Amino acid sequence: MKILILSDIHANWPALQAVLAAEPQVDGLIVLGDLVNYGPHPVECVQWARANVPPEWIVQGNHDRAIGCDEDPRCSAPYRPLAGAMQRYTAGRLDAAAKGYLAGLPTTQTSVLGNARCFLCHAIPSEPLYGYLEKQAPRERWEAEIKMAGRPDFLLVGHTHHPFVRLFGSTMIVSPGSVGQPKRGDPRAAYALLQDGTIILKRAAYDVEAVARDLADCAPPATVSALTNILRTGDTLPANAS
Repeated sequence: MKILILSDIHANWPALQAVLAAEPQVDGLIVLGDLVNYGPHPVECVQWARANVPPEWIVQGNHDRAIGCDEDPRCSAPYRPLAGAMQRYTAGRLDAAAKGYLAGLPTTQTSVLGNARCFLCHAIPSEPLYGYLEKQAPRERWEAEIKMAGRPDFLLVGHTHHPFVRLFGSTMIVSPGSVGQPKRGDPRAAYALLQDGTIILKRAAYDVEAVARDLADCAPPATVSALTNILRTGDTLPANAS
């Protein structure tokens, strides 16, 4: 069994297409939130999710909620102007049905995959939309989150844009990284595969310049420049942005 695990697509359709092309034969899809914002292709990404991702295998991200419910995504300070500018663009592109889909996504899911129980959330179980916990966080912090999730076999999280795997007892924490806005200095789209009980972290190259061209008319020049630089370098603004 081969399951594709995605998170933080952020309206980057070429990045998503590259991942799907790299993994054409999968038995299932999991999406850990943030289909939209920051990128220029919200319509395509939401349409894809609605048509292809089973409702029990997708959760809401903070930007999904922000667009769907006209709320603040609660980004860290350096990312607020970027998120705000692109939120205005995204809200103008999506129709009521698409916004309703984003607003109605669950914040957590517990689903069974074969013999494995999986807990899905965008951030962390205790604060599924906005909590921020890195791989290197103290062991007791992660153990508390695992307990809150009911000690699943897999705790699947996104939000940090940083891919990692960490094992605590019988629970494996998996963050696939970001499809649409990768970090850690690698501009390729990040994702994970769950294949026969093993997690594989992978990357896929895509046409970043095509996204940059599409961004050009979406927001003020300073916003476009910052977002384009992030995409080109796989770099970050100051830490803890989402």
